[in-house]
Amino acid sequence: MEPYSYSFLRYHHEPLSGEFVNIGLLLWAPKSQYLGFQATENSTRLSQFFGGFDPSDYKSLIKRLDKGFQNLASEFSEQKAQLALEDRPESARDVATRVVPHDSAALRWSPSRGGLTKSPQVELANLYARHILHHSSLSAEQVAESAHETRDARTVYRQHFEQAFKQPLVSKLIRTHHVQTDLTDHLFPQAWKNGVWNVYETLSFDLVRPDTIRNKAHKYESLTRWIKEDQEINVTYLLGKPSSNKAAYDTARKLLKHSKASLIEEDEAKDFASELKSKVTAAQQSS
Repeated sequence: MEPYSYSFLRYHHEPLSGEFVNIGLLLWAPKSQYLGFQATENSTRLSQFFGGFDPSDYKSLIKRLDKGFQNLASEFSEQKAQLALEDRPESARDVATRVVPHDSAALRWSPSRGGLTKSPQVELANLYARHILHHSSLSAEQVAESAHETRDARTVYRQHFEQAFKQPLVSKLIRTHHVQTDLTDHLFPQAWKNGVWNVYETLSFDLVRPDTIRNKAHKYESLTRWIKEDQEINVTYLLGKPSSNKAAYDTARKLLKHSKASLIEEDEAKDFASELKSKVTAAQQSS
């Protein structure tokens, strides 16, 4: 295990407004001197959020940044034997500002976070998939749908389900899982494997319009059926209830049950956490 830190690259279209979107991630592991950078070229969310956004300029920018960090990683690799411990950057943000300085108008770095990992490369891939890829791959339709949410999925997850996955025994096994079939392609933000993949996604149905609730359920019912027809997998949806539109929500739950997905509602979160811990414990004891 070795320590690592990472920092998010944030795009501020109008810095004075304070609004930003995470577009990239830099990870630095000083012991092995591994430096990894990933950023998305998908500009759908940015185009939806910010008026006057230029996708072609953005893609050129990402290519320049990627090249800059590749060159910096090569420098660290060449200097690995000579670079004294006291000369090594302490945090990802210290490294990041060598390519994108503090005073860059549109691009800014988040404070560094970190932990311990067996593989910096795998850690970078997991962090990128969870925090950047999952959100940057949203379609224009999904972005528009989020405008009708009272609570988005991230809010529901943090309020009710996050602690289930943060349990020490559970958190060691949780990964993202990218499912690809002939008919669909989907990234589940929480998953673990016990012979077969167990995948989870939080869905907020706290939506303003009944038709949006039903359309969302139809989408995930179809997604689940396509996945289950192609491979053996356990799909669980963690549901945020609406503050109104109960009839539409009842229809949504029936649709999702038809796909043979497991459904956990927000008021069942504590029982779900206990059950998840028990399943993980049993799996580890039998292995």
